[in-house]
Amino acid sequence: MEDKGSLLFKLATLPKTVVKNRAFGRHLFVGGALPVDSHGKLIGAGDIEAQTHAAFQQLQRAVEEAGFRMGDLVRLNTYYVYEGVEEDATVYWEKMTRVRLQYFPDPGPAATAVRVKGMGISGAMIQFEAEAVSTPLEARKRIMPAKSWDWSIPVPLSQGWKVGNQVWSGGQVSADEAGRATALGDVKLQTRNVLEHVRNVLKDAGGDFSHVTQIKICYLHDGDDAASEQRLSEMVTEVSAACGGTLPPMTAFGVNLLYEGLVLEIDCTAEISDRPQLRFSGLGANNLNRSSGTQALRIGQQLQIGGVSPQPQSFASDCVTALARISAQLSESGTDLSALSHLHVFVSGEEVNESPDRALARFTSALEQLCTSSIPPFTFVRVNGLPSNASIEVDAIAVLPE
Repeated sequence: MEDKGSLLFKLATLPKTVVKNRAFGRHLFVGGALPVDSHGKLIGAGDIEAQTHAAFQQLQRAVEEAGFRMGDLVRLNTYYVYEGVEEDATVYWEKMTRVRLQYFPDPGPAATAVRVKGMGISGAMIQFEAEAVSTPLEARKRIMPAKSWDWSIPVPLSQGWKVGNQVWSGGQVSADEAGRATALGDVKLQTRNVLEHVRNVLKDAGGDFSHVTQIKICYLHDGDDAASEQRLSEMVTEVSAACGGTLPPMTAFGVNLLYEGLVLEIDCTAEISDRPQLRFSGLGANNLNRSSGTQALRIGQQLQIGGVSPQPQSFASDCVTALARISAQLSESGTDLSALSHLHVFVSGEEVNESPDRALARFTSALEQLCTSSIPPFTFVRVNGLPSNASIEVDAIAVLPE
């Protein structure tokens, strides 16, 4: 008879669990697309090009099975693993991106690509997750500010998209028009440069920081927890100033940035409208949002919940605690688990890195117990570190009925 641990491992590695889509009308959310086959077996071990093809095929299948097209993508997040020498990191990214170019529509989505510790499946080197909105191209606005940084190779990606009132900004970095990193190693100046790029995207969309509905900060974590925490604190201070002292729901996770000397990358979403923003203080809000009191923000039908990161106990119990807080936050905000459209799950620490597959299984088990009827799409990523040395941080998007 198969034991429970083995069964959970199989459940966690099957694409139907890892790659899942959920549509709310014309809006589609796709969870983590990994380089695995129909049996959950890794494709292209050690080969980033083969894995990129396989993961993109998973993403494309999830998009098309929901009745959408790749041209409907407005946001694409790429998480990838690179463990070579730093001077070759850009070459590696370009190699991976040339494969991605075979699948991108033109014009492509607003994109964020970050280098991470790993995924929830041993040996997986890349993972995608995305949002799509099914509207004609003429009904959406591509955001490409005149004063912006550019990629190191020509790509059809976009700095941002606006569809209706919603705006998606791709990951912004401290770089110039030739894709060269600027203000190397300077936390405050890089943060201000990044925020200026974000401001330009929002401005071209007809808005400003008051319209931001959530922010993600990928900050440099080089193994020194205290230094990384101080670095993040300085970034949050700058973000708070840009937002007028009132932070939107925020998530932060520590990574190793693409360009040597870069210390952060920021992406965000916004809604450019006069509709009231309903802010919720949250139950057990993380350290990032305590100063502003905003753990969740609802505007119209969409609810954004910032990263929830309980004080670490054991990883299994931390998963349960984090998800229970997400559930409580949904209740406080006037909805329930059925409204969940996507979860970002960032994990860190020796326990998850020693056995990624088991960590994914434990999270999946906790989610299955909570969402007995239908598991929402989620993206599970191992990162270099989390605020306050947490083992897990979970944020969420929910779509509420009209």
